[in-house]
Amino acid sequence: MTAICAIHATPLAFPENVGVSGTASALENYIKDIEETLLARTVTIGRHYWETRRTLAEAFESSAVDNWDGYGAKPIDPSSCLKAIRFSKLLPMNVPIPDISIDTDGEARFEWYKGPRQLFSIAVRNDGQLAYAGLFGANQAYGAEYLGDELPNTILDNIRRVYA
Repeated sequence: MTAICAIHATPLAFPENVGVSGTASALENYIKDIEETLLARTVTIGRHYWETRRTLAEAFESSAVDNWDGYGAKPIDPSSCLKAIRFSKLLPMNVPIPDISIDTDGEARFEWYKGPRQLFSIAVRNDGQLAYAGLFGANQAYGAEYLGDELPNTILDNIRRVYA
C-alpha cells in the first residue's frame, strides 16, 4: 500500500478522498480524527477553524427548512453544504473569518466586508463552483472558479484585496 500526502496552504485542507477501498475509508477516518482531535484543538489553528465551523453551523441550522426566510427560500442544498465545509477548510489562517449565510436558492455564501466599496462575496454552488463578485474602491471583480484540493489563487487574491 502506498499513501501520498500533499503539502497545502492550510493544515486542515487534506486532499479530497475519492477512493472506494477499505484502505481509503480507513485513511479518511484517520484524517478526520486528525482534523477533529489534533489540529482543530490547537490555539493557533483551532480558534479560526472552530469559529468558522460555528458560523457555518448557525447558517445551516437557520436555513434547514423550506421557506426559512418567510419569502419562499429553499433550504440549504446538502451538496452546497458539504462543499462549503470543504471551502472553509481551505481558508488560510491569516484570512479573516467571513460572514457566512445561506442564499434564498439554498447555496452557502461567504462574505468579507470592510466597507460599502470594500467587499468580496462567494457563493458555493452544489457542483463545487465558486461564483464570486467583489468591489474594491472603484474596481470590481467577478467570475467563477471550481473548488479543488487547494483554494484558487483568484479567490485568495480577491479576499486579500478587501483588506489591502
